Amino acid sequence: MATFPTYASIERDGYTETPDFGVIRTEMDGGLAKQRARWTKRVVRRKCSVLVGADTNKSLFDEWFKTSLSGGSGWFAYTDPVDGISKQARFVGGELTWQLRGATWAAQTEIETIG
Repeated sequence: MATFPTYASIERDGYTETPDFGVIRTEMDGGLAKQRARWTKRVVRRKCSVLVGADTNKSLFDEWFKTSLSGGSGWFAYTDPVDGISKQARFVGGELTWQLRGATWAAQTEIETIG
């Protein structure tokens, strides 16, 4: 499994988490609707910013994304900026939106983990 590059970082500011147990809801003719979790482990989507620094690091990150993650579809290990725990994640839809902030490249993206 690929490892998130050391020259890149996931910002803690603006980091969001949305847990999903895939709850299935069935409306009833009378009374309360029934609900149950579809999965035993939750899927957590996290919106975040990835900082890579200068142009050289952006090029390295793009190459890592393309080759090690097969265009963003593969899984990678990273350290969660909130709890400091190593987790496995993948980029949702393989999407990154790059923005140049002064001399620093930052990408807006969404990652997902299981558990």
